[in-house]
Amino acid sequence: MALSSSSDYEDPYAKCNYKKWRASTVSNHNIVNNDRANSYLPYSHHQRDPNQKTEPLYIEEYSAPASTTLGMGSMLQDNMTDQINMRPSQQPQIPDYNDKMSTLPQMKKRKQKKTCCGLRYRTVAFNSLIFIAIIVVIWYFVWPRIPEMRLDDVDNRGGSIQVVTNTTKKSMSASWLLNMTADNSANWVPTHIKAIDVSITDDKTMQTFGNGTSSSMVLAPRTSSIVLIPVDIYYASDSANDSTFQDLYNACGVQVTSNMPFENQQDVLNITLHLTYHIAGIVWASQRQVPFTGLICPTN
Repeated sequence: MALSSSSDYEDPYAKCNYKKWRASTVSNHNIVNNDRANSYLPYSHHQRDPNQKTEPLYIEEYSAPASTTLGMGSMLQDNMTDQINMRPSQQPQIPDYNDKMSTLPQMKKRKQKKTCCGLRYRTVAFNSLIFIAIIVVIWYFVWPRIPEMRLDDVDNRGGSIQVVTNTTKKSMSASWLLNMTADNSANWVPTHIKAIDVSITDDKTMQTFGNGTSSSMVLAPRTSSIVLIPVDIYYASDSANDSTFQDLYNACGVQVTSNMPFENQQDVLNITLHLTYHIAGIVWASQRQVPFTGLICPTN
């Protein structure tokens, strides 16, 4: 492809002052350097001889090589190779995104650790507190309490008092029926009592002279009930001055041995009832003491 040259080349983008300066410079330069008339450059400033034959200029077109491979060592080839060989894990990423992605497994593990049976620990604790509160409330109303007992009176349960004083071993026996009142106002549900064991002791000597056991019973809640407990009285001693025997004889035996019972002075007994409760629903046995002063021994 041939390019024609012109005598004067004006740059359309040059400034006005620069154009004037360039015009004067070109004229002077053409005078001094006339030898540049044969320059092959199309933009050379010279006076062209119209009679001189113009040599055409050819521009060689660049043809890409048939092979798609680039020359070894070229920068373009190196960049392409690096990009191809670079793994996704090695590609540059945003730091904040990398931090978030790296913390995701830890957050999942923390969430898994903070759960119990699929529930959060806070939810489990709250449900446990509610469950415990319900159990405590139910327990308060259902749990059996020991009823309060008091002795009202003592009756002779058939038979007479047996007193033996004419031998070296003195003894006395009788059968009593204890009339007691059970206050079950502390319980909200009926109380099932399997049995109540009773033992009677003398307050002066703390010696036991009577034992008995009640039958099974059910006490109504929030009220008082009458409880009858049979007791067998028996005491024997080899000593002539036994204090316990003297107390029992002065309270009960003197009425039997005297021909005129009402003329003799009858003493009273100060005793303590030791009660052992066997209540359904409670594995262990509970014990209570019921003191009683001024007991008159039943003789008939």
